[in-house]
Amino acid sequence: MELKQIIKLVNKHFKCDITQNKRDRELVMARAVYFWLAKNVCKISMKKIGAAVGRDHASVLYGLANLDNWLRFDDFFRVDFETIKMIVLSNYVCSISKGEKMTPETLLYKYNTLLIENDILKKQLKNKKNEL
Repeated sequence: MELKQIIKLVNKHFKCDITQNKRDRELVMARAVYFWLAKNVCKISMKKIGAAVGRDHASVLYGLANLDNWLRFDDFFRVDFETIKMIVLSNYVCSISKGEKMTPETLLYKYNTLLIENDILKKQLKNKKNEL
């Protein structure tokens, strides 16, 4: 999936244009969703993710940092986020299953990411067992 497709889906879902040079709350939150989706679906640098919507890499990092708080405290936003996440990820999985081949580099990247996540979860589980 490409950045342009993600931007289009986010714009359609949130009924806004995340490429606008405004700092309205709705735009900032929609941009943060785009940053998360682009980071987790595409293997692209923060600089390129930000540049696609007229922002720099620091804006991407800032948006991602704030996204956790917004998801924790805003139930309506969390539902919106989960909805668009499912839409984008289902499109991503469908594009892979239609015969589009992943490059070896992308496959290796995803494999390594899963290994790291697995290690983190194992450590968290071990810590929980130690607490009991």
